[in-house]
Formats: sequence, C-alpha cells, structure tokens
Amino acid sequence: MSPSAVILFAHGAREPEWAQPFESVRDRLRAAGTAVELAFLEFMSPSLDEAAERLADKGTVIIVPLFLAQGAHLKRELPAMVAKLRKRHAKTEFRVTPALGDSPEILAAVTEWVLSAAR
Repeated sequence: MSPSAVILFAHGAREPEWAQPFESVRDRLRAAGTAVELAFLEFMSPSLDEAAERLADKGTVIIVPLFLAQGAHLKRELPAMVAKLRKRHAKTEFRVTPALGDSPEILAAVTEWVLSAAR
C-alpha cells in the first residue's frame, strides 16, 4: 500500500492572512517529506473534496481537523463530508483524527505559551 497522506482541515476565513499559520504547518510537513494538502470548510480553497482528489492515490489519507474543539462542524458536517469522500474514492482509506484541542500535548503547549506570554 502507498504511504499515508495528510489533509489539514481548517475552518477558513475571509481574510487571506488567517491561513498563514496553517500554511506554515503544511509547508513544514512537506519539507519533512509528507504528502499533505491544506483544505478549508468554507470561504477559502481548496475544499476538502479538492484536497482529497489530489491525494486519493496515496492509499490512506489522514484528515486532521485544525479545530480546538468538537463543535457542530466536526460532529455533524465533517462525518457527512468524509462519507461522501469514501463513496467517491472507494480505494482510498480516509481516517479522521480528533480535534487539536483533544490532544493533551496541544493543551500543554498552549498552557506553556500562555504562561510564557503572561510573564
């Protein structure tokens, strides 16, 4: 089977500069040799469908929601979107990770950053 690929899935915004931190993560992953695309729920492109199309030949695609919490977008919209991807790309395995805020490591890093900023 082909190596895994990653889709970084972010909300999107009307201000192009909003995407810069996510683009930085994407670029760092690419520099490390990871097949990765950045996709957006709304306002920006590419969409999740477009990103999945670019990576569907990779065998397994890991969708990483760049959200701090599990809201309606991740609880209802994303599962429906992934179900459509699985039908459209039947030979590709799509897996979804928890939201960033579900990670103890991410929460610890945010806590440390806040403590540092507050000094």
